[in-house]
Amino acid sequence: MAFRAAFISFFIILSLISASAFGEGISLGNQADSSYLNMTGLWDYRTSDYTVTGTCPAGNPASGTLSIFHDGNGTGTTVLQFLEGITCSPSETCLYRGTTQDVISIVVSNNLNDGSGGYATNTLAIRWSSNSTASGTGASVYNFANGVSCTWNYKISLTRRQGSSKNGWWYDPDAIGSGLSVEIQNNKLFLGWYAYDDKGNPIWLTSYGSVSDSGNFDGTLYEWKGWNLSGQYYPPNPSEAGTIMLDFTSDNSTTMSWTYKGTGGNCTLSKFMDTLSPGQRDPRNLNGWWYDPDYDGMGLFMEAEGEKMFIAWYQYDPFGNPRWWSASESFALTDESFYSKLTEWRDGQCIGCTYRPPTALEVGDLLIQFTSDTTAVMFWNGRIFNIKRFIF
Repeated sequence: MAFRAAFISFFIILSLISASAFGEGISLGNQADSSYLNMTGLWDYRTSDYTVTGTCPAGNPASGTLSIFHDGNGTGTTVLQFLEGITCSPSETCLYRGTTQDVISIVVSNNLNDGSGGYATNTLAIRWSSNSTASGTGASVYNFANGVSCTWNYKISLTRRQGSSKNGWWYDPDAIGSGLSVEIQNNKLFLGWYAYDDKGNPIWLTSYGSVSDSGNFDGTLYEWKGWNLSGQYYPPNPSEAGTIMLDFTSDNSTTMSWTYKGTGGNCTLSKFMDTLSPGQRDPRNLNGWWYDPDYDGMGLFMEAEGEKMFIAWYQYDPFGNPRWWSASESFALTDESFYSKLTEWRDGQCIGCTYRPPTALEVGDLLIQFTSDTTAVMFWNGRIFNIKRFIF
């Protein structure tokens, strides 16, 4: 029993993980390329065909999500990180570092000591057949303190995670100045509705839940109270505010129906970036929700298309009420930094009220430096935020 326990306490346990059970409200943050090959980004993976040498339990097939990115420090190191689908103990065993052997293959590995005399070596060799598919083999060796060792060999296949065609900014062309930021991951949808209260102050509401087979969504709306950016952090508080339903009639059109504080209505929304800056979407894993784990309860939504980036930053005013600021500027497909003036939009139409165009107020500068496809450093007003892609 001690022998088996030592294995389980340290080694990567490849096992299927059930979907996390979330509370009633989910906050914003809860939890070598060539011209013809881009291996970076999010990938769905599946392992199979396990064999084991030694008196150890057999490996279990697993599936989930992993991320591949470059470390951004000029060393040429490629990093592969398992994000979902396996349990890693300690967590560092989910992180592999290595080098690209040629333009269509990568070898990554990690070597870790468990602090009690045991030692593990994990290696992946993956070869790309296209920008969207890859396959390879994995080998994991664990050497116990008593001299006994076990080796697991398995196959792994990768398919590039394709963002849903419904992801992105949505707006009503007849009511410019408010709308939705929507992202779907693993048949789950998380949205932010940016709007205004009855005094014209900017507010935002969120909703989270499963999408139907057709991609339609029906969920509860939550509003939030949180901390002022200039003050001390404390966890935000959600409260139910209504309901929202999205009926996607196409990739570029959806009907939004809602109830909010005793009122209700519906409108037709269109894709915003297709109007603002039509063209190719940035192929990297930049589009969608980002957050700083040290500031659970605020976040950003980014979308880059047609060599322009549009961002909204969802956070709180000095009274703890939700507010959002936006930024938009040129952003080429290969850019690693984004700089823009931040704008606060005020005096817009309240939810369910007659439309009136909002007014703009400049509130400072925003600089984001991307260190990988899934990590970045954000600078604002002398503050530094270490942001990452929000996986939900």
